[in-house]
Amino acid sequence: MVFLFCTAIAVASTLLAHQFITTYNAEFHRNYFYYLVTFFAFAMYGIWAPIIMRVLLTSIVLENEVVKAVANFLPVLGVPFLLISWIMLVKMGFSLVEVRAGTKVYRIYFAYLAAIVTGVVGIYFFVDTTGWLFGKQLRTTEIAIFIVLELGYMILFSGTVIKYSKKQDLSHQKIINRFVLFMLLALVIRIVVLPFAFTGPWILAALILVYFMTNFIPLFYLKVNADMVFVPLHAEHPNEGKKEYIFEKYQISKREREIVEQICLGKTNQQIADTLFISLQTVKDHTHRIYTKIGINSRMKLVQMVNG
Repeated sequence: MVFLFCTAIAVASTLLAHQFITTYNAEFHRNYFYYLVTFFAFAMYGIWAPIIMRVLLTSIVLENEVVKAVANFLPVLGVPFLLISWIMLVKMGFSLVEVRAGTKVYRIYFAYLAAIVTGVVGIYFFVDTTGWLFGKQLRTTEIAIFIVLELGYMILFSGTVIKYSKKQDLSHQKIINRFVLFMLLALVIRIVVLPFAFTGPWILAALILVYFMTNFIPLFYLKVNADMVFVPLHAEHPNEGKKEYIFEKYQISKREREIVEQICLGKTNQQIADTLFISLQTVKDHTHRIYTKIGINSRMKLVQMVNG
């Protein structure tokens, strides 16, 4: 049951992130989408694959040592997804504040990764690792390395956003900073959860569910506030005849028509509110009614209809 919930969270998160790509014209959303895809791919390999494999191998009565060895090795298969997710996280930071990452940043990225790899190799050269293959030492080391790496890249992400958002004096800086705060909070929760990964089955099930839900928190916050930060896609060549047909067919009111016109210009909800001298909540209410009347659920679909 927990596995199904985790799968549902992963699918819902990636679909929501993909909806951002089709609604807003921003590189950030593409980076965020790939970050979430690779994050959940690693979570499946690193968390669920060992559990499922333990159950399967135990059912065919293999030796316990063999089962442990296989289960400990499986997370390694998810490492490529993990590395890609960290690259996407770094790119997210720069694209969120609309700054191009220079080669210096990627040198820091690979230098940091090389330092960790060197440290891991050093452990096996200078520390007696006899019996680690089947023991808790290996799992503890894996968790420690994972925490250090993810913490480093999250600091690089948040530091980039905070540094450049201040320089640009963005009007939506507060929303961006809160998003970064939620990303950091999600990381803290994951770090707290990981040390308990080898406790009792009932506790483990709850912790895994929490681990999968962490990235949904900043994603949902971004969903609520996206129209105040990102420029939506707009109708490049609106079909005026099609637009009038939509207005008549779905009985769009005069005020709602004004909202549609502004949406077709690619304005955010806040920009629409400022242009029409109405509150932000009023814009949201009108937009919801428009979507309900037409039977759609996104700006992208409205823009596609207007484009004919």
